[in-house]
Amino acid sequence: MKNVEIALCDSDEDYILRFASYLMSELEVGVHIFTTPESFFADDGDYDITIMTEEFDEIFAFRPNQNVGQRFILCESNNCDMENGIYKYQAVDCILDEIKPLRRKCQNGNKSFSATKLIGVYSPVAHELQLPFAMALGQAFKANGSVLFLDLEEISIMPSLLGKHCEKNLMDLLYEIDTAELDFEEYTNTFMGFDYIESFLNPTEISEIDETTWERFFKLLAAAEYDVIVILFGRAINGFNKILGNLDRLYVLGKPGDYFKKGQDLFNDYLEKIGTSAHCEDVILPMSAKNLSDNSYQIEELLQGNLGMFAKKLINVNG
Repeated sequence: MKNVEIALCDSDEDYILRFASYLMSELEVGVHIFTTPESFFADDGDYDITIMTEEFDEIFAFRPNQNVGQRFILCESNNCDMENGIYKYQAVDCILDEIKPLRRKCQNGNKSFSATKLIGVYSPVAHELQLPFAMALGQAFKANGSVLFLDLEEISIMPSLLGKHCEKNLMDLLYEIDTAELDFEEYTNTFMGFDYIESFLNPTEISEIDETTWERFFKLLAAAEYDVIVILFGRAINGFNKILGNLDRLYVLGKPGDYFKKGQDLFNDYLEKIGTSAHCEDVILPMSAKNLSDNSYQIEELLQGNLGMFAKKLINVNG
């Protein structure tokens, strides 16, 4: 039963028809197409979601019936600063990634896990590619359902890599975790098909979170109904050993060389003592982070290139 009504507004008829065709092939929704501002202005229909170009947005305020639900603007520029602005000239599935109600419907129809899987990434030698590698895992797992990525480093460069700072971050969520009106989706953003929560801003904040708060946080994650949650650990947070025991798999990133191998061996000894070594895998990445900070290439290229292929192969080997 079609319980979501969508209005698509664009004067480019070929584009909007292809957009509508994709939506109807992927989702059980009602789609209404408007190719002129006049037809949209005269319409009195009610919609749950409206996707429109800037041309249609200009007349929106004057439309007699403004029941258009959540409104998203298709922008000509990739650097659109409009509220709910989405770059128009990208793949339709990437556009849907930025429209949460539709993204949820796409992902719910593609579930392959019976329960949420927790995937951890930790590097006892502070590997320079631990963040891109963990993001590559999140991007690779999206083929199997909905994915949430959590960066628990005390100092994260993820906002710099994405060129975006979010209004709310993980510390805000943990501060509000006991409030009855907490809306988890207010804290989530999306990148290349997976959701993420912006990490801590202050390097001392993560040490202030006690074990009980982390336990409540992970219970909240279980209720969020993600298929896979990828967690990058920076420092050992309070209750670290208990969290490791609940992971389905932990990837331990190391580096070539005797000095780094010694640190990895000591961490593996610790895992054996707490009884979680059976779910762990040592990983030596066949690449480095050269040119990551000088904009020689973008993070999207890294995740879709050799690092992304490496992560996908790692997942396939592990079933």
